[in-house]
Amino acid sequence: MKFSRLSLSELESLEKEFIEFLAANGIDSDYWVKLKKEENQKAENLIAVFSDIVWKKSLDKINFLEHRTAQSLKLFKCDKKTIELIGIDGDIKKFNPDLNTNTKFSIYHHKKEYAPSRDMELYRMVKTGCSISNETLFNSLKKLL
Repeated sequence: MKFSRLSLSELESLEKEFIEFLAANGIDSDYWVKLKKEENQKAENLIAVFSDIVWKKSLDKINFLEHRTAQSLKLFKCDKKTIELIGIDGDIKKFNPDLNTNTKFSIYHHKKEYAPSRDMELYRMVKTGCSISNETLFNSLKKLL
């Protein structure tokens, strides 16, 4: 299993897709019930495979991520081969690029290739608190560089 197993509530929200996945693997509802009772490990393995497929498709769609704390804002542009970071450190609540304030901020920029892979790096970032974002804030801050 490459990624984490989907929770029961996540699986329930993807019930239609899971049924299609099972059908594509030649498993009808009666056989699925039998698998869960008699061959639980095989059923768990199928859920793991389905979970990896869902994670992979979700990660492939990510273009921008952000991570916010009271003292930092990190914005990421997630291209296919590289990831670009624009970060701001300081009292983020007081940050307004259009106003001159006495509050000190540190703005930095970095671009790198993914390590070990795009999927694994984005997965780690999402699991450690990054949320999906859009290009608007990223592009606004990039103008400050």
